[in-house]
Amino acid sequence: MLATALDETGATAVAVLMAIYSRDEPASFERAMDSVLSQELPAGYVSRIYLGIDGPIPAALEAALQRYRERLHCISRSDANCGLAQTLNRLIRLREDEALFFRMDADDASLPGRFSAQIRYLEAHPEVDILGTAIIEEGEDMAPRVVRFARSHEDAAARIARRVPVAHPTVCMRARVLDKLQGYPERRGNEDIALWFECLRAGLRFDNLAEPYLRFTVSPAFWKRRSLEKAFSEWRCYMQGIYRLTPWTWQYIYPMARLALRLSPTALVKRLYASSARG
Repeated sequence: MLATALDETGATAVAVLMAIYSRDEPASFERAMDSVLSQELPAGYVSRIYLGIDGPIPAALEAALQRYRERLHCISRSDANCGLAQTLNRLIRLREDEALFFRMDADDASLPGRFSAQIRYLEAHPEVDILGTAIIEEGEDMAPRVVRFARSHEDAAARIARRVPVAHPTVCMRARVLDKLQGYPERRGNEDIALWFECLRAGLRFDNLAEPYLRFTVSPAFWKRRSLEKAFSEWRCYMQGIYRLTPWTWQYIYPMARLALRLSPTALVKRLYASSARG
């Protein structure tokens, strides 16, 4: 079993970090919550859900939240929308004695067996700090498909300039990751990318399960959120991350190519995103 303080029942506690904001759909949030609450844990473990509310939310989403109120370990609200990184960092500052921290987004669904599979893998691989899984990606104008990420820590380190090493909403990380880094870099819209670069700099190790354990929704809003500001923000994040890892490298070509893609027409981006060339 993972070493940590025990809760009052003698079980090892794990946490789920989840955030919602005004544009989240109540039905999607309910699906995400149900997928977490239905997870079976190995014997000797209990889960706690930490929910961050990023600014005011509409009545329908508030009503959905209240239906789960008794199942939530902690709720943290902000008066104004401040972004995912700040919302998650508020939750991280409220954490207690949990050994592991699962990420979950409000528009995705964890598949059965996710939590158990990740806990068992981390029990068997004490050297791994951050564990993701493959995903089933689905959305408008695209057939569902399995997308896999880094095959090992070495693969993650070699390819981070090209693509993220783990799918953020599939991640399970050890408490020592949060102890070492004190949360997410507050880069609005690029908090996960910035965190993974920081993790590599800190010597933390990545891995992934090859099996898909999350349904990832590519919603219409995914494309609408594309903007010139977001494209350049992502570009700066990758350029700075690469520089801090290996200043003298040819891999700056990848964020340059990514920027060109981000500035391309939406129809072209959708086609390339759904193609086998992505990876």
